[in-house]
Amino acid sequence: MMNRVKGIIRTHLTDRLGWIFLPWIILSSSFACNLIIAGLSGEEFYTGGLASIYVYMTILGIMIVAQTYPFIIGFGARRKDYFLGTAATIAIVSAVFTLMLCVLAVIEVQSGGWGVNLHFFNLPYLSEGSAIERIWIQFSLMTNLVFIGFFFSCIYRKFGRNGMFLFFVALSVVLSFSTYFITIANGWDEIFNWLSGISAVHLATGLFVLTLVYLGLSYGLLRRATV
Repeated sequence: MMNRVKGIIRTHLTDRLGWIFLPWIILSSSFACNLIIAGLSGEEFYTGGLASIYVYMTILGIMIVAQTYPFIIGFGARRKDYFLGTAATIAIVSAVFTLMLCVLAVIEVQSGGWGVNLHFFNLPYLSEGSAIERIWIQFSLMTNLVFIGFFFSCIYRKFGRNGMFLFFVALSVVLSFSTYFITIANGWDEIFNWLSGISAVHLATGLFVLTLVYLGLSYGLLRRATV
């Protein structure tokens, strides 16, 4: 089984543009723009440009199944192997990207914000704690977002467009009723106070638990999905 899973990982990574180069091209473009703006402003500059790589990875998660599932399963791969290989690819790429982002954050601090007081990689809250904690925060956030996209893609593969439509309708109903009941119970202040007291490490751990839930649901959907 390990050889089959490794084969699926290699199949995914043959698309070097989508998995490796494109996210860093997008991030580098955002960084260059913000570096120029920070240099022109002459002041300490905080930016959310780092989010560009997370947005891309979420979109990649959405696209994975549609682009690769019929092709790989069509060549005789088992659904279980496809799932394990895809999940492993996501984890490996996320781990490598996380380490690179953390190294860039260290360089940013040591260089005085690239010489122009730019805060692009080293951001408040996300860069709290020890080096291990920072790596965990970034890795958990990235894998969570990719697997959210992957989960949505699995829903579409199993139930089609109508299934996706019903899922989001049901989700909007649940969120609407939840918002209503929290409002009439005057619970927003307590929720915001609770959220403000959560450290980035604890939040990352909670996100990782949700990631495991997405993984379990995605596996169940793919086991019964048609090619």
